[in-house]
Amino acid sequence: MPSYNATAIVIRRLNYSETDKILTLYSRELGRFTAIAKGARKTVSRLSGATELLTCTSFNLATGKTMDVVTQTEVQESFSALRQDLIRLAHGLYFADLVDHSVEDREPNPILYDLLIAGLHLVQSSPSPEMVARWFELQMLGDLGYLPNLYQCAVCHEDVAIVTNVDNPPKYALSASQGAILCNLHTRAGHVDDHSVLTGESLNLLRTLEQIPLARCHNIVELSASGLHSIDQSGMALRRYLRYRLERELKSLTFIDSLRHTQM
Repeated sequence: MPSYNATAIVIRRLNYSETDKILTLYSRELGRFTAIAKGARKTVSRLSGATELLTCTSFNLATGKTMDVVTQTEVQESFSALRQDLIRLAHGLYFADLVDHSVEDREPNPILYDLLIAGLHLVQSSPSPEMVARWFELQMLGDLGYLPNLYQCAVCHEDVAIVTNVDNPPKYALSASQGAILCNLHTRAGHVDDHSVLTGESLNLLRTLEQIPLARCHNIVELSASGLHSIDQSGMALRRYLRYRLERELKSLTFIDSLRHTQM
């Protein structure tokens, strides 16, 4: 059988038979693809560690009739710090889940691959995994062409200025169906399910994170002191936006929710 090499991140894993794993892999050169790692579930298997979720591995694969077969592996990056903290691990799994449900098989996207690698590095070291998640969501949406317009109102198309230093600051909203924010005049948050409320601080956070490119992603650490309310509110708005775009609620988000409840 013809063989080939690919460095890829394990973004999904399914136990198959008593000893095998079916892997969903994401590679810079190949995009998303599936392969079977025979015997990888055995504790003594040389494939075991290299086929764990969120591991970046150099794979040697043989082309099969229905599924390619993993023949050799070498771990490139295990992201071991993720596995020592359940919250960080949950966010890493969320990033993999997002990529898995946002792309088609065998459609390479080097930027998205680099973004996933950067996101995993950041989330295992940043003081705020939630901040990294907001950045990752926005950068992924931008790369895929689904970034919401955070500057002009979806209804009146006027520039939306952020006002915070007043006694009664205006409210804004993000509309998933319209793909843009809504100004204070046109938001119906609380009355229209599609409108996710945003304060000026939350909108400013989204704009700031959107403008941090992959090459300067380390700057996110400097934003980690932002108020928890802004992170949570902007996170809920993006969650509803992504649910609309992906047409599903990701199971990894449910896992993050359950961890938050146990820590309350």
